[in-house]
Amino acid sequence: MSIGGLSSTTSNSIRGYGGLSSGLDRDTLIESLTYGTTSKIEKQEQKKTQLEWKQTAIRNITDKMLAFADKYTATLTSSTNLFNSAFWGKSKLSVYGAFSNFVKVSGSSNSANDIAIQGVKQLAKKASWSTTPASGSKFESAGAIDTNGDIQVENLAWKDLTFGYAGKTYAVTLPDGEGYQYDTVEHIKDSLNKVLANYKVSDKESLGDIIEVTANGDKLEFTNKSGTTNELTLKGGSALEMLGFGSAEDFEEIDFAGAAASPAQDIDTSALISNVDFKQYAAGKELTFEYNGKTATITMPTKEEMEASSDVLGTIKSSLQSQMDKAFGKDRVKVETTAAGGLSFTTIDPSTKAPDTTSSLTLVDGDRKLLDAMGLETGANNRVNTTQKLSKFGITDGSVLKINGKEIQFSENDTVDTLLEKINSQSDVQVSYQKASGKFIFTSKEDGASGTINFEGSDAAFDQIFGGMSSAGEIRGQDAIIAVKYGGSDEAVELKRGTNSFTVDGLTISVSGTFGYNGDVVDKTSEAVTFDAKIDVDKVTNSFKEMVEAYNEIIELANKESSTKPDRDYVPLTSAQRKELSEDEIKTYEEKAKQGLLFGDSDIRALTRDLRFVITGADQEALRAIGISTSSSYKDNGKLVFDESKFRAALEADPDQVEKLITQKATKDKDGNVTGVDGLAQNLKNVMYKYVNNIGEYGSLIRKAGSSKAPRSITDNAIYREIEEINKKIKQFESRLEMERDRYIKQFTSLETLISQMNSQSSYLSQFGGSY
Repeated sequence: MSIGGLSSTTSNSIRGYGGLSSGLDRDTLIESLTYGTTSKIEKQEQKKTQLEWKQTAIRNITDKMLAFADKYTATLTSSTNLFNSAFWGKSKLSVYGAFSNFVKVSGSSNSANDIAIQGVKQLAKKASWSTTPASGSKFESAGAIDTNGDIQVENLAWKDLTFGYAGKTYAVTLPDGEGYQYDTVEHIKDSLNKVLANYKVSDKESLGDIIEVTANGDKLEFTNKSGTTNELTLKGGSALEMLGFGSAEDFEEIDFAGAAASPAQDIDTSALISNVDFKQYAAGKELTFEYNGKTATITMPTKEEMEASSDVLGTIKSSLQSQMDKAFGKDRVKVETTAAGGLSFTTIDPSTKAPDTTSSLTLVDGDRKLLDAMGLETGANNRVNTTQKLSKFGITDGSVLKINGKEIQFSENDTVDTLLEKINSQSDVQVSYQKASGKFIFTSKEDGASGTINFEGSDAAFDQIFGGMSSAGEIRGQDAIIAVKYGGSDEAVELKRGTNSFTVDGLTISVSGTFGYNGDVVDKTSEAVTFDAKIDVDKVTNSFKEMVEAYNEIIELANKESSTKPDRDYVPLTSAQRKELSEDEIKTYEEKAKQGLLFGDSDIRALTRDLRFVITGADQEALRAIGISTSSSYKDNGKLVFDESKFRAALEADPDQVEKLITQKATKDKDGNVTGVDGLAQNLKNVMYKYVNNIGEYGSLIRKAGSSKAPRSITDNAIYREIEEINKKIKQFESRLEMERDRYIKQFTSLETLISQMNSQSSYLSQFGGSY
């Protein structure tokens, strides 16, 4: 069989073996014998593919029409919808008056010319309260730095274990930080479980959901707690030896999907901790500082530099000072030794050499054990250390901060950061910390006079953080008071609003200053702020031009699909034919095969006819006068012609008349007689509704081919039902093919058996041939 110049062959896998005794090519013979059925399957598959292509072609038209409808005729929230009053509204606004710099306006309103702002008595403010700024200029070590002492090091820190799970490998590092300890077997167990719980293997699952670590005396056991039979192994890692599994080099992977992985030896608890000389441990360690938003890494001196010095602390100070000068500018941060034998860090004004309380310095990060030895902590700064635990401010478990009657409880292990998070999530105020000023700013979430801030009933300990809080009393916001004068009245009406941006007759007005009042009374002699509103001719014209272009694209696509004749020599390729071609050849072939699928389609023909006549004879002349007409060329198939200059002139002369011509809807009198005609927009809307309505009763194209914009139609359309019927036929033919193959296989197997038996008999008899 030949299709579009391609040969058609069928290759099917047939079970078993044939031809061992007969010498027949069983598979080829069965393929020939079942060709009638396989060709019927191929034809059904080709028919199915053609329907799928046809469905896609119709959906391409539908998608364009739905996008057009969403933008111009169906969705009223669209700013370009022709029926949206805002589209035709007077949105080109100007503000006039001596105080026009205090007023901004946006939106669209035909009454804008009749509104004036006579004055603004007061602006709206949310209730707000701020703490006294933390004005310190330095932070320092908590005590002496013992440069001759030792630092205890947990030897498991930063070592790793490697696990295998479900065919993937996960290297898990044991961090050295708060909440992780490796000094006892029990602490190692807890830390490992915490690490595993934080190590995600998917969006919903962590290694902690799969692996559980338990302690049995001085041994650890790793068990599979997930209940799955996926491969779960302990593959290796630098922590193995310290955990009793032996050296990493000699370690053999342990499968513990069904049983626990347990080390052969106890953990040597005496080897968990090492005492390292301060100078050796500190050498080359990095500290990260931030000065007024600029971050720099400062490195501790080398071990040799410290050991060669008779004043180790002085050497450290000098090294840090020179690096601070280089990173942040000379004499901006001063590093000094304290009387207690520690270090202090002070922000300095380089011009006066005096402490600078306007600058911010923070110790952002550093090795935890080194910081402990130096009496410092991450987050230390010359303002407020927001990572500090609340216990340092005298706050104990159960302490209560009461805001506007809402009690929020805290524990001593909360930090200033979590304190702020809880206030923001559990109260009706928002609090933030301004590092530059050292202030905490409380702001009501309610607008204007609705918002209050009251700390009455809070535990006194919170005054350690928020100084002056207990004496703040109730703070209330205020509403904006605006005097508005409407057309036809000489009296101004006072409006109260919770924000400085408010709506009046479709206009959004924002005020930013006070004017027009003499004390509490409106000053009638003061010049009012007025507005001038005009239709935005450029916006409407450009939008209409884009609408015409989009509509003409629909006409062009629909007419191309309905008028292109198919080439009957090109039908969908079979699977065997596709194997003979390259991807480029398949693409070229299928482009040809997909042409003309909608040729003569009744629904598409009806669509092209309706698209051609959206401008009716009744309003043809009126629309032509404002620059909208139908192409006189028959080849254009009813495309719209848009005369931009005519349309722009009509809008400037009489925008209301232009809007009416385009959006008017025919009505009926009391006797049921139709009066007037539908405008262009209504005709467009009717066409879109008829063919692609996707809400309620579907349009005809959606009923035929479905659309992703109408989810129910995906499995409820005419072409889908046709494809389902074809699928049933294919299954029937496939069942028949299976039966035919089985029958022929049995027949060939019987033939092979018979021939084999005959060959055996012949061989047996041939051995007696020489005796006679």
